[in-house]
Amino acid sequence: MAVAVFGEALFDLIEAPAGDIVACIGGSPFNVARSFVRQGVPCTYVAPFSTDRYGQKLFDYAQAEGMQLPPGNRSELLTSLALVYTDESGQPDYNLYRSQVADLDVDPAKLLGLIPEDITLFHTGSLALVPSMLETLEYTFKALKNKGVKISVDVNMRKGVVQDNQAYIDAVNTLVTYADIVKVSDEDLSLLGESGNPLDAANRLLSRLNNAIVLLTEGADGATVMTHDYHSHLPVYAPEKFIDAVGAGDTFFSAFLSEYLRLGGFSNDASEKTTIAALRFGLMAATINVQRKGCQPPAAAEVRKALQTV
Repeated sequence: MAVAVFGEALFDLIEAPAGDIVACIGGSPFNVARSFVRQGVPCTYVAPFSTDRYGQKLFDYAQAEGMQLPPGNRSELLTSLALVYTDESGQPDYNLYRSQVADLDVDPAKLLGLIPEDITLFHTGSLALVPSMLETLEYTFKALKNKGVKISVDVNMRKGVVQDNQAYIDAVNTLVTYADIVKVSDEDLSLLGESGNPLDAANRLLSRLNNAIVLLTEGADGATVMTHDYHSHLPVYAPEKFIDAVGAGDTFFSAFLSEYLRLGGFSNDASEKTTIAALRFGLMAATINVQRKGCQPPAAAEVRKALQTV
């Protein structure tokens, strides 16, 4: 039940209420990798780390967290940064610094060579889904699917990632067609050019996928798991104290995937009951995360204990 994750590791520079800046380790795929490890799922993180000071901090942190790292996977390019602002409701907004960054310093053959042979699932998304990575990820996806490896993609779109926004949209729409599980938020759908009811928009996305699962998240309105056979919606679990929503979506998705793997969700006879159980697990993990500053994914035991109280 091993997994591999590709995508950005960066520092979130989070603006505190008093205007101070607090640096926190982040990046959506890196958060997912952290959460996999805390869930007890062996995880190899395959994006390169920079050799700069912040890249070394990320490398050291990944090792301390227990991620498996390919030897020598470093880059002379810079570590990416994100300025994170939170609005009155605690929702994050970002200014991204993504020019010539280490986590994208790969080509198709190199990326495929970094991925272990024995994985069950390959995860990517967010800032990796840019036009410059289309060839590399398509090559990788095709090779992995030929080996029977499942693919999860978190759309997690961001404004201003590249100058050509239509090329960005086209790249995302192409890459999700390879996925077995796609997570998309109501905001993601809007940035993809969809309008109207998010559930209808997510259905249109599902119609373009082959035997896949779509997870639609709508913040405080909960999440819906969608397949060609059924739709199931669950509300969020109300936190005892809301701190911020940084990393909540990453925590939700990785916890969902971890539980789905544990329950044998990728088997041919996986049931709606299995998927809903994983959805419930992911939602509780996200609730625990929003009670902490920044992205701090819970361990599996924490999630199970919390679920016993509801």
